[in-house]
Amino acid sequence: MAPKPSPARRPRVSALALAEHGELPVHLTAPERALLGEALRRGEDLREELESTLTSYGRWILGSIFHDDAAAALDDKSKNPVWLELVRRAGGPSLRVSRRILYVAVQVAARDKRITDMAWRGLDAGTKELLLPLATDERLREAAQHVSKWNLSHSNTRKYVAEVLKSNGRSRGVRITVPRLVARAQKLRQSLDGAAVLRKVAELRDSMDHGERARAADELDRLRGVLGEVARTLRSKR
Repeated sequence: MAPKPSPARRPRVSALALAEHGELPVHLTAPERALLGEALRRGEDLREELESTLTSYGRWILGSIFHDDAAAALDDKSKNPVWLELVRRAGGPSLRVSRRILYVAVQVAARDKRITDMAWRGLDAGTKELLLPLATDERLREAAQHVSKWNLSHSNTRKYVAEVLKSNGRSRGVRITVPRLVARAQKLRQSLDGAAVLRKVAELRDSMDHGERARAADELDRLRGVLGEVARTLRSKR
């Protein structure tokens, strides 16, 4: 009698993926709980330090480059030469700060200046970043009140923002500038380019069943089509 084939290997689920799907708390021993407590304390110290640095930089840019003009700082079509050059250099050798962080710092600083509601002021910078696609002071104020009232996690805040955008006729906030478009394209290309990535994909392929492989390949084909449309739109001239 032929031996039964071993079951196909499934991709390992990461801790991040488990947390995102709201898994139950892990049972810890007393020493492990003590270690977790220390990790949480150090993590909070890190959050405070990062948030302080981010908000300080954003306020400096708002005051020194945009002369405390929040409307000018929020303008995606800004012609401010210093800002344009700063964005151009972001992510490069002279400014090893990503364009995303640069935009978040300025956007949060500008919204902080315009929104005086205590619910907004009480949010951490990470939560404020998640709310930024709502785009208007009124929506941001209402969202801050909702997030604060229900003490939403970052994951649930993302879902809430998506629902608000959908109810207002948008599946997501679309705020694309040339630097953002180029940065997104570069990040995607760099994340998928190279022999190491192909080797990893080959390993994943061997652990997937036929349906999973087909779904992944179809999604990549759709991505190729979207990127082609974007490239053709850029090259076309009315």
